[in-house]
Amino acid sequence: MHITDGLLPDPTALREQLDDLEETLAEYTGEDDPDLENIALRLTPLDPKRPARDLLEDLLTGIHACWLLHNEYDDLDTDEDLGDAEDWDDEQTEEHQSRSRQRFAQLVRETAAHHRARLI
Repeated sequence: MHITDGLLPDPTALREQLDDLEETLAEYTGEDDPDLENIALRLTPLDPKRPARDLLEDLLTGIHACWLLHNEYDDLDTDEDLGDAEDWDDEQTEEHQSRSRQRFAQLVRETAAHHRARLI
């Protein structure tokens, strides 16, 4: 939000980023003094034109990535009703993923309820 207001919150950190960029560019190009004229540096990981939507998209991507890990490594990685995971057809895979999503959502809700004070 500072950047959208035209403020640079930490000029020292920006200078350090520029120094790192110059070093990386010099290593990549093999030049001692690379041309930085055509290099753009983002001052924020969010898109300043649409920060809320950008943040939401990143949050949803992160939640999906957490579910993928949960689905892969959950102790209940095979459903007894569905048999061996290697022999599943598309319908059985969808059923397993549905159960996994439900279990993941339940675990997230339980954890959020347990740490409610930290969330508010």
